[in-house]
Amino acid sequence: MQTSRFDEFVQLLTQLPLETWEAAVTAEPEWKWMQPLSQAWKFGHFAALFVTLGLNDYQTKGKADVNYWPKVVPQIPRQPDPANPLQLIDLLKPFYSKERFAQTKLERLERFVRSDLCHKIWTSSSAAIAADFKEIWQSLGRTMNQQPDKKTIAFAMKCLALALLMVGETEFDFGTIPAPVNSRTRRISDRLGLPPSDDVTERQRWRTVLNQIRKSHPEITIVHLDSLVWQIGTLSPREMEAHLRDLGAGSLATHISRLFSP
Repeated sequence: MQTSRFDEFVQLLTQLPLETWEAAVTAEPEWKWMQPLSQAWKFGHFAALFVTLGLNDYQTKGKADVNYWPKVVPQIPRQPDPANPLQLIDLLKPFYSKERFAQTKLERLERFVRSDLCHKIWTSSSAAIAADFKEIWQSLGRTMNQQPDKKTIAFAMKCLALALLMVGETEFDFGTIPAPVNSRTRRISDRLGLPPSDDVTERQRWRTVLNQIRKSHPEITIVHLDSLVWQIGTLSPREMEAHLRDLGAGSLATHISRLFSP
């Protein structure tokens, strides 16, 4: 039976070196903008802020890597960090008041920051957050009155995972948390000839991809896969090859990008 282009793509992903996956994570716009704060704030304070920002990263004024993270993060002082989580409301309210769906985002800001979960994260160490990672995911869904597999919840958990990775904490279980399904993951599937699918099918598709990758690199999480796919999803073959080479993919960059040629 002939191998599909998507299957070829997955096989090439399994051959990428660990360094490429790690470089993809640090190339994320959230990482680039938030990493300086991770060095300046206490971990719990920083993690609570990161989750707060992740919960409102939707329906932004244009692409989030251009019109959200680069706009909101510079408005947050690096030092000193707030003494209590309620100060996050004062820090972020002016920004969200001018955003699309401002009222909804202000309500989400208040709901999370005033929650027991936010206060728990605020006072926790990175090791404690890592140990309770799956429990925090379920609690976040309840706190925000959403199903835990909703995109905004999954993305906020990705932000929490990035916060942990920034301080060198890798012992956390992202295994059952669904990948954030977005237009770029769908774009990859479409460009490689797969039929349209609903969110559940698309999420399972990428979970299967992750399982294949983890056979050769058990360190890889859905955070790594989501980062890489998001970055290359809309690139032309030439742009894709250049970006993958920048991430250290070597000749695999050529083989992957050729799958996306017309």
